[in-house]
Amino acid sequence: MGTLRHNDIETLPNRIVGMQRLETLFNQKGYLICQSSGERIYDFNEVVAVFLPLNPSTDNVIAVSSICALEFVQKCISSI
Repeated sequence: MGTLRHNDIETLPNRIVGMQRLETLFNQKGYLICQSSGERIYDFNEVVAVFLPLNPSTDNVIAVSSICALEFVQKCISSI
């Protein structure tokens, strides 16, 4: 079995890459913006990554606070 290189994006599933990008952004800024409330999330453990499908092969990863996640997902589903 081969080993995964840290930066070999082609071998990582897209959702893992999306989560890594959120984590990188969080580490650079020290927070993420909740896409539901607009508030800053300063604790990465409070971040919920919501993956919205753009097409069959591409998702858009959205950072939402754990407090807003259920309501955010319900709104997304109801708008379909």
